[in-house]
Amino acid sequence: MANDELRDKTLDVARRHKASWIELGQYLFSISKNKLFKEWGYLSFEAYCVKELKIREATASKLLKSYMFLEKEEPRMVRPEYVAEEEPKKIPDYESVNLLRLAKQNQHIPVQEFAELRHDVLDEAKDFRDVRAKVKTIVQEHKAKDTSESKEVKRNSVIKRLIGFLNGARTQLESENLVPDYVIKQIETLASRLEDQLH
Repeated sequence: MANDELRDKTLDVARRHKASWIELGQYLFSISKNKLFKEWGYLSFEAYCVKELKIREATASKLLKSYMFLEKEEPRMVRPEYVAEEEPKKIPDYESVNLLRLAKQNQHIPVQEFAELRHDVLDEAKDFRDVRAKVKTIVQEHKAKDTSESKEVKRNSVIKRLIGFLNGARTQLESENLVPDYVIKQIETLASRLEDQLH
């Protein structure tokens, strides 16, 4: 399709993007990837979306990322025949797809729960608010509870960083004679006491 035709189609789809966001995402992807917005007098993709399509930057970004996620993870869904075959209620909302994309990157969401989320979003086209609530619940349930071992590692790491900082500061303060000797001694004592805390 010619660039001007793509431009017109994108503008048209943007006006009704809630019903056909996948198609809009596809056009936006082509425009962004090929930097076509520059041909049309825009310095950035974001400026093109805001000024010509009247789509907020955040929305354009979600549309683009959601489309790219589908293209990579569920290519069947970005084919025109899929959109044409499915009933509108079976086309997932771009906000839900974006949440699914973020959930896939979240280390606190186990594989099984992600599979359920995927089904809710892509097969059931559940409402964004329901998906968001489910993601929140899953993350809260599975957020790694600090085990005593991981706490110990974290604790030692913080103490070592603090000792390093104190020793570096003490050396500089001492060499440049910036504070009285008793302050230097207190810093040394604190660093020494912190070293005793390391396990």
